[in-house]
Amino acid sequence: MKASHFFILFAAVSVILVASTMFQYSLSSQPPIHINQMDIHFTNENATVRIDYEVGFLSQLYVFFFGSRNLDPYLDVLLYDFEEYRITSVHGTTATIELINSSRREGLYYLHDSHRLGYEVGHLALYFPDGKTMTFDNATETPNVFY
Repeated sequence: MKASHFFILFAAVSVILVASTMFQYSLSSQPPIHINQMDIHFTNENATVRIDYEVGFLSQLYVFFFGSRNLDPYLDVLLYDFEEYRITSVHGTTATIELINSSRREGLYYLHDSHRLGYEVGHLALYFPDGKTMTFDNATETPNVFY
């Protein structure tokens, strides 16, 4: 096969993927990303978040061809209630995000105020510096906690 045939095949597959993803998005009321698990590891004022997610088959193909950078807006929607964060990595079906100043110091403790999440999280786990853990199923917000 000539190089021009490969280019035409790639272009056709790309157009079909983009069109089908947009068509699926317009027909479906469900978000194109499903958050299975979200782990929040608190360290002083900041926290590190690890997210395990699933995307549909067509979205997986889109990410395979065009990269995971296109998932950043969905992560922005998930964390819309947090004032400051930085997406550090998005690989396969996991993402790592740094929450900056997600808690505040009050005397001897750090307080984390509740934040709404843009999507429902199947399993939310909070990990504290002293080794304690709190877990929640079908979470739509982070709880008020101190550590």
